[in-house]
Parts: sequence; C-alpha cells; structure tokens
Amino acid sequence: MVTRTNMTHTNLKARSGSSRATVREFDDDHLMQQVKKADVFHSETPSDFERFQMVGITAVPLKQEEEKDSKQQQKGGDKESGDWNHNQPKGKAAEALMLYLNGSRSHPVAIVDDRRVRPYAMKPGESAMYAASGTGQMLFHNDEGSYLVAVNNPQEQSENSDEKERYASLRHVEKKKQSREIKKDQKVEKHKHEGETVHTEVRSSKGKVEIFDGETVVGVYNVEEKSWTFSNFDKATIEADEEINFTSKVINVTAEDELNLTSKVINATATEGVFDQKGKPIKFNGGGPSVPPFEVPG
Repeated sequence: MVTRTNMTHTNLKARSGSSRATVREFDDDHLMQQVKKADVFHSETPSDFERFQMVGITAVPLKQEEEKDSKQQQKGGDKESGDWNHNQPKGKAAEALMLYLNGSRSHPVAIVDDRRVRPYAMKPGESAMYAASGTGQMLFHNDEGSYLVAVNNPQEQSENSDEKERYASLRHVEKKKQSREIKKDQKVEKHKHEGETVHTEVRSSKGKVEIFDGETVVGVYNVEEKSWTFSNFDKATIEADEEINFTSKVINVTAEDELNLTSKVINATATEGVFDQKGKPIKFNGGGPSVPPFEVPG
C-alpha cells in the first residue's frame, strides 16, 4: 500500500522524528526498562516509555538532581496566560536521545547516557563497565589486563562525603532465574542479583583479603598487620614436585595430635641457640626417642 504525502507533511515528520531530553527518573520493574518522565521541549514531558540498552549491559541511572529552589518554583507556579508549564526541573540529569517511530510523538523510545558519572579520558582500545552511581567502581579492560575495581568514594548525589567501606567480590552463588513474564499491575519482587546463597568467595577490601566457605571466613590477609590467617577448615595439603621453602625469624608448628614429616632427607638447623621441639617424644632416622629440649649438632 502506497501512502501519498506532501512536502510539508514529510518535512514535519522528519523534524519531529528525534530530539534530545533530560530524564527525571527511571523504572526498572519491567522486562524493558522504562523512563518514568523526561522533559523534551517546553511543556512536553512524555512518561512511561521504553529505554533501549545494549544486550548484556544494563544500568539504572541516578534520578535528576533537585535544585534547592525548585520546590518554591513549583509551589508558586506561573501566572502567564497561554504558557503551559514553567515547572520542568532544571537540575543535572541523565540525557536521552529521543526517537519517535514513524514520526509519531506518541511513540517515543530513548537512548540514554549520563555525563555526571561516565568515566572519561580513556585511551584508544580501553573499555569499562562502570557504576551508574558515580562512585568510580568499574570493570576496566586495557592492554595490560582486566581489573575489577572497588573504591570507597561517595555516590555522585550523596550529601555525605564520608567514605563507605566497599569490596570487590569473586563468588559462586545460588540465584533464582527471574521470570520472563510480568503481568499488568503485577508487583515485581526484589531480586538479589549478587546471589541469595554464596558457595565460595574471595573478597578484597581496603584493609584485607578474605576467603569464604559460604558465610565462614577460612582465610584472611590483614594489610596493616601484614599477616595471613587460615582457620575453620578440616584439612590442608601442600604438594610440591620439587621444593618448599619457609623463611622467617620465627616459625611455629603446633599439632594437637600428630605431626608427620616424611622425606629422604630432613635438615633441621638452628643458627643461634638451640632447636626446640615441644610435645611428645620424636624419633630421628628410626632411632630411639628424643625428648625436648634437644640440640641439633652443626
């Protein structure tokens, strides 16, 4: 079917096919994220329309910042006749490229970016998936490697400048798949995207690195103390084909029941004082028992 049109109508559709807008707020309780309200031209504020994103990447941008005098402006309104709306917010906001399918202003879709939080000054070939909150957290890739970066910076809209202790987590979890059907007026349940039950996890924060078995900490490196602690596990096995070296000022080995050292050759050397073995008697080279303290000859 061919629809005839004139130049005036064609020009109008071309001019109204796209525009720019600022976005007040987003609604993520849909299979396709929606824009709650956006401000395009004067008095043009479409609502509840779709926002398109790249497959495999999704984010909920921050709300539009509220200006200090905006409430006073909205309360007083505007008394000029013939002018519909002077209350469109002017605070910093995410920005949208509005596309009107077939030139119809009643069917907008949005492509969104947010200059308030986007990392910039990146080099050619670099890429990142970043926190829409503006904290600076990101998954960053360059030619040197890939980095999962966590920081303690406040959010872009936070009035509190204090640092919040955050961590980077590598974890395996149990997590329900979300339903692919949302009925009209259905209340969407909250979802723990980070996982409902954690199986294993390595967690890195400003002051420590932790290893988890479920909710149980089994290993901790403390940055301030420069110490490793391993606990809450049943068995530890170290297997080396060639050599294992332990070097320290003090090495403490405690066995509540039994300590087995098996090798073709065992060398025990104390450079100062004596070599102390505390506990039950031990045997060297299959000989008779020796009880502490004893001295290893040079």
